[in-house]
Amino acid sequence: MRLTPAPGQLALVQAFLNTLDRQAARDELDTPPTTQSWLAARRLVSPGTEFDAADRRRLVEVRGALHELVAANGGAELQRRAVTTLNEAARRVRLGVRLHPDDGYRLMAEGVGIDRPIGELLIAVTGSMAAGTWNRLKVCANDACQLSFYDASRNRSGRWCSMATCGNRMKGRAYRERRGSTASAPPSQARVRAARAS
Repeated sequence: MRLTPAPGQLALVQAFLNTLDRQAARDELDTPPTTQSWLAARRLVSPGTEFDAADRRRLVEVRGALHELVAANGGAELQRRAVTTLNEAARRVRLGVRLHPDDGYRLMAEGVGIDRPIGELLIAVTGSMAAGTWNRLKVCANDACQLSFYDASRNRSGRWCSMATCGNRMKGRAYRERRGSTASAPPSQARVRAARAS
């Protein structure tokens, strides 16, 4: 399934979150070598940079915390541990400021090893917050999916990564559950529930 990419650097955050695909049982960060490959393909590290299990674990923790932060954009309760994890990650990475005569300033990730890609991801998050696009990045409301998607709807009411797949599945499930509860209720209650549903 092709998802609409988020704009600008937020697309990097979206792609990072979707390295874990629950429905396909696929994790692109499942080993240090696959982690290095994914980061190098996005120029977040130099080819040949080596990572160990602890580095991978830190990156996966950041991914989980960002997932919680994005889920809150769709109405989920924001978990305090996610904020703590991201604040701790931000303290560990070295962020610098580079001034340019025409473009003003830009934050740069100056850390080494796994700190550099974590820094770049956090820069992308703060940049999208400043640009006003962050709140449109959401997590699919289908618990079996939970892919990150960019909500391009005018009123920011999107709930599923795709109406053609997860949206139809979830609406069909809700319909079947309503029909099942109506069928098992006594006739008088069934009429009331049917009237409310319409």
